[in-house]
Amino acid sequence: MVAYKSILLGLDLTDMDQVMLRYARFLCEALPGVEQICFQHNIRFDYPEEAESLLEELERPLSELIGEEIEENIDTHFLQQNSGKMPDVDWEVMVTEGSSTAQEIVKTANAQGAELIVVGKKLSYQGSGQVAEKVLRQASLKSDLLAVPETAPHHMERILVPIDFSQVSRRALLAGKRIKDSVEGVLTSQHVYTIPMHYFPFIPVQGFRKSMKEEAEDQYKRFRRGLPEPLQDTSCVFTYSEDRTTAQAVYDFAIQKSKDLVIIGSKGRSNIPAMLLGSTAIQLLNFDFHIPVLIVR
Repeated sequence: MVAYKSILLGLDLTDMDQVMLRYARFLCEALPGVEQICFQHNIRFDYPEEAESLLEELERPLSELIGEEIEENIDTHFLQQNSGKMPDVDWEVMVTEGSSTAQEIVKTANAQGAELIVVGKKLSYQGSGQVAEKVLRQASLKSDLLAVPETAPHHMERILVPIDFSQVSRRALLAGKRIKDSVEGVLTSQHVYTIPMHYFPFIPVQGFRKSMKEEAEDQYKRFRRGLPEPLQDTSCVFTYSEDRTTAQAVYDFAIQKSKDLVIIGSKGRSNIPAMLLGSTAIQLLNFDFHIPVLIVR
């Protein structure tokens, strides 16, 4: 796994920015190797023609005014948190203007070589909270994506990595291992197995469920042998989906076990990208729960 040396963090000028800036401070302290952060806000008007006349009345460009406000918030909620010790990272504020915030975020991240994009996931604050999903759907996305709800804990000791034995699952485990080592945490993997719907009328569920679990366990043994040695002893929990989607089964397990972070690949064994509806990553982003979700490319 490539270390997250460069991070792009999206801001939207709501109260959620305080949450994001404090979490950015936590990331700098928890993750090894962070060297720079770009704080980005994208100016987007629903009715740009009407806004044009209002902008003409301003004595200074709107981007400058917004940039100054963001810098004040950075000073309060990022630089001066806890003991007041300054984070040892370079940072900058970037204010862009475009019709799609997700596109502007990805464009900036690609231009700056950011390995990680961090965006908020609103549960109660005013706003749609759908930026994370829109970013994930961008075909040009190269960075990993971390969606942070406003109630996210400032610790990562209990890490869950849902796996399907794909190469992307391998990368997700490597990401989890790196974070686990930096915070001295515990890494658990989870595989959700299910019975194909077209078998239900013909095969008793209980007997088929046992054989499906045994097959999943055999696949995991083969998958584990191909992992780097430090990951080969990672425990794996096998969960029967019952009448749930894979994402719902992951959600239930993460809540039940009080996980601090869920790390998942952006596409699975079929190599279908997460931009398609119904993917586990997309569904996890849409659940209202307090656990941050890191999606690995």
